[in-house]
Amino acid sequence: MIDIFKNKPPKREYKQLKRYQNKTFIKKYSLNIVYDFFKEYPEEKRGRKNFKNKEVQNVKALIYEDIFQKAIAIKADCIGSIKEDVSKEKIMITVSFFRKNE
Repeated sequence: MIDIFKNKPPKREYKQLKRYQNKTFIKKYSLNIVYDFFKEYPEEKRGRKNFKNKEVQNVKALIYEDIFQKAIAIKADCIGSIKEDVSKEKIMITVSFFRKNE
């Protein structure tokens, strides 16, 4: 099981994987498809609020899936120091990977 810490995990329990510190995962997203859909079918927009935020959440979920796959591939026990940065066209998530002290 992979533990997750927003900040750094306790040093007595986890040690850093030097090679996998501050790895950045980037994905671009576009709302053009959503805007085009609502232009063509304006009646569908009723009751649909915050569709931009939902699209950002979907992209973040895809990035976190990539992060977990990377953690499994390098056999990390912990993910820490998570920093998210959302701009108009891309989302960057920076994480560090840790292993248990033996």
